Amino acid sequence: MAFTATGGGLNTYVPSTNSIATGALQVEFTRAINTFAITQYAQIVPVNQMTGYYLRLNPDDNVRYVSGNEFNWPLGNSRPLGKENESDFIAYQTQRYAFPFYIPNETVKQAAWDVVAAHARSKAQLAMTARTARAAALLTQQTSSSPFYSYGGYKSNGSAFTGGGNWYSSTSQNYIQKAVQESFRIIALATAGAVRPEDVCMVMSPATANQISSSGEVRDYVKNYPAALPFLQGSDVFSKYGLPPYLFGARVVVDDSVQVTTQKVIPSGANNSSRSETRSYIWGDGKVAFLSRPGGLVGVEGATSFSTVQIFAFEDMTVENWDDPHNRRIEGRVIDNSVAAVVAPMAGVYCNNVGV
Repeated sequence: MAFTATGGGLNTYVPSTNSIATGALQVEFTRAINTFAITQYAQIVPVNQMTGYYLRLNPDDNVRYVSGNEFNWPLGNSRPLGKENESDFIAYQTQRYAFPFYIPNETVKQAAWDVVAAHARSKAQLAMTARTARAAALLTQQTSSSPFYSYGGYKSNGSAFTGGGNWYSSTSQNYIQKAVQESFRIIALATAGAVRPEDVCMVMSPATANQISSSGEVRDYVKNYPAALPFLQGSDVFSKYGLPPYLFGARVVVDDSVQVTTQKVIPSGANNSSRSETRSYIWGDGKVAFLSRPGGLVGVEGATSFSTVQIFAFEDMTVENWDDPHNRRIEGRVIDNSVAAVVAPMAGVYCNNVGV
C-alpha cells in the first residue's frame, strides 16, 4: 500500500459530478434544436476516447461506371476482378474546456431557488456559444486548406455561381434561386447522389436573412401569391427574419448566436453597467453555407456519415461542483470536451459574400 503526503497526488481534490444537472443541460442545450442553431446543422457524435478516427469513403467508387465491359462476366470466363473501394481514416482530437463559477455559501443557504443549477445553466450557454464560435470559424476559414476548397464546392461570392450575382439586389435575375439550385447540383454531383436537396440547409446570420427577405426576388414571389399578407404580418410562416422555413427547397437556418468580445473587467467597488460592450453575431454577415445533415441530431461513433460537420464529444456539458471551505463558497464548472470536424467536405458549399 502506497502513501502520499498531505496535498500530494490527487487525494485533496474530490469533485462531485452532478449527473442530474449534466443530463438537464444536455436536454436544454446540446440536444434542443431550438436553443442554439448549431444543433440544426451539426451532428453530435458521443465518443469514448479523446483521440480517434472517423472513416471517410470515396463516394466516386459507388458510381464509377466506365463501361459494361469492366463488369461483364461471360460464361466459362474468369470473374471480373474490379478495384477495392478507397477509404481513409482521418484523425480527430477533442479539446477540453472548463467554464467555472463561484457562489458564496451564504447565497446558497439563503436562496429561494437552486442557484447552483442556475449558474450551471448560465455557463452552459457560454459553452454552447464557444462551441458555435469554433464551428463557425472552421466552416468559414478563408485559406487554401478551407474544408470545401479542394472539392470544387467553394464559391468566393455570389457571382461565382453560373449566372449568379448580388443576392441582396436580386430581382428578376433570380440570383438566390440559381445559387440554391447550383449548390444542390454541386453537392449531389460530389456525393454521387447520396445527399439530396431535402438533406441540405442554408445557414446565415440575421442580417443576411433580413437582406435576402427584403430583396426584390423574394418579394416578387410573395406578392404574386396569397402569402403576401402573412409575409407583411410576419406570421409563423415568415417568422425567420422574414424568410420561410424553406427557400427554393433549402431549409433555412438563421444562426443568431451572439458573442461579446470585450474583456470583462470589474474594478473593486465600481459600477460596470455603463461599460460599452462589443456585441456581434457569431455568424458573419454576407456568409451563407449550404450544409448537409442527414439523419438525426446524434450520430453513431465509427459510422460513416454525409453530415458536413460533426462534433465529436467526449464530455458533453459535464457539471461538477464542490465545497471550498477556505473561501466559504461553492465552486463549480461546466466541462465541454469536444471538437468540430468537417467530415464530409464534398457535402457542403460555402459562399463568403453573397452581397457583392
